[in-house]
Amino acid sequence: MNDFLAIQQQLKSQKIQGRYITHNLIESIVMQFPNKLIGTSVENRPIHTIDLGSGPVNILIWSQMHGNESTATKALVDVLCYLQQNPAFLAAFTLKVIPMLNPDGAAAYTRVNANEMDLNRDAVEQSQPESKLLVDFYHAFKPDYCFNLHDQRTIFGVNDNPCMLSFLSPAADQSKKRTAAREKAMGVIGYMQNALQEHIPNQVGRYDDTFNPNCTGDFFMQQGTPTLLFEAGQVGQDYARVETRKWYGFSILKALECIALNLHMPNIYQEIPEVEKSFVDVIIKNLHYHKKTIDIALQYAEVLKNKKLHFVPIVHSMGELSNLNAHEIIDVSGKNLSFSHEITVDSNAVWLSELLNLTQYSH
Repeated sequence: MNDFLAIQQQLKSQKIQGRYITHNLIESIVMQFPNKLIGTSVENRPIHTIDLGSGPVNILIWSQMHGNESTATKALVDVLCYLQQNPAFLAAFTLKVIPMLNPDGAAAYTRVNANEMDLNRDAVEQSQPESKLLVDFYHAFKPDYCFNLHDQRTIFGVNDNPCMLSFLSPAADQSKKRTAAREKAMGVIGYMQNALQEHIPNQVGRYDDTFNPNCTGDFFMQQGTPTLLFEAGQVGQDYARVETRKWYGFSILKALECIALNLHMPNIYQEIPEVEKSFVDVIIKNLHYHKKTIDIALQYAEVLKNKKLHFVPIVHSMGELSNLNAHEIIDVSGKNLSFSHEITVDSNAVWLSELLNLTQYSH
């Protein structure tokens, strides 16, 4: 995969940048591949598949099930462009790829669809057209593996390190037993982890495997199909997730390589540390406030205004915060900061951000 790392920045997919990724932005790329219109969203936006390869192993991949989780989509398009240039890599596979399952959520930059339904909690009822489309397509295609691509928030860490990537082999029932399908998914994730530790050590986590029959991954695992959950996280100030995108694409290709060569490593899966909610975006340390010295943690709310994404700082917590980690730490010891605003948890802290000259992010 080193050739992918070398050429990733030159792939035509690199014209798609930022965090606000809509169907209109990816449509020109989608149309350059063999594709089919397989349905429409609640608001009548198109949902396409990209079809690559004619090999014996069927793999179904979908991204942006949650409309505001776009890193996966960009990484996936990088992979597709790479595979287009390296067709021999496809010899083992028939790939069916849904690059954007929730185009309405993508347009509004929301997790949910236009009916305010989380599509990843609709696997059983299939109450939404997008959910039903995915499940119907799954049954028609009969995949040997499913790749379920997502983003995670900046709050996740692993052993006090920021978590760039997370994976999960979902449980198929409450007992969490290691079924044959689950074992296969664990083996692929183990193979990816083994490769990633050479490049991004101690930045890969494993999600909690509590069974939820309404989650798509759990539902497909119940049907006996090895299903892998991919999650894109963040390290430091990479709010555009440029680095994450590269290693996400690398991971997808490593998963395909594992399946093609039958190099599953299930035992490594259990060695991957579980992710923890241990990070905030910013910690302001040693701030004098009401005759006390406290720390203040800020978490960015992602707000879409005029089709541009803004990161608005909100007070997460305050007090003694030694149990928290942050992507940015600002120590204001010795600084004489005067302000009249009252600081409360959940309050908008744009004024504090401006006072401390914090970087403002918009993508």
